[in-house]
Amino acid sequence: MQELLTFGYWFSVRAIPFTPVMERVLLVFFGVFVVAGIASYLFLMKRGLTKITKRALSKFAGLLTWTGLVGLLLWFFTYQNVPVFSMRIFYIGWLVWVGLGFYSIYRYLWVTVPAQQKLQEERSEREKWLPKKKK
Repeated sequence: MQELLTFGYWFSVRAIPFTPVMERVLLVFFGVFVVAGIASYLFLMKRGLTKITKRALSKFAGLLTWTGLVGLLLWFFTYQNVPVFSMRIFYIGWLVWVGLGFYSIYRYLWVTVPAQQKLQEERSEREKWLPKKKK
């Protein structure tokens, strides 16, 4: 645990390999991300979903798939002990990327969509009093 607090652990050009248990846990974790992303894409093809749900699910599926693939790439670099690319700091970058991705989905669902719905309600309220176009 003390090792995590050292500068050399995070920025070593040749990172020490993970323990076999941790190696498998990371492989399964990143693999689950990829499988969940693909499953989300398949669920997205289902008919009857609203436009908002489709867009949010599309963002979610893309995030899961890409973060899983990048995680598997990081795992591969560490497994093969590739210099520079196996640095532990990239895992912190990966976590930041995942956090920002989930934050953007959250912001879309709980900030952008309600604002758009409110704007649409105001527009429909205003337009009900306007004369209709003649065909």
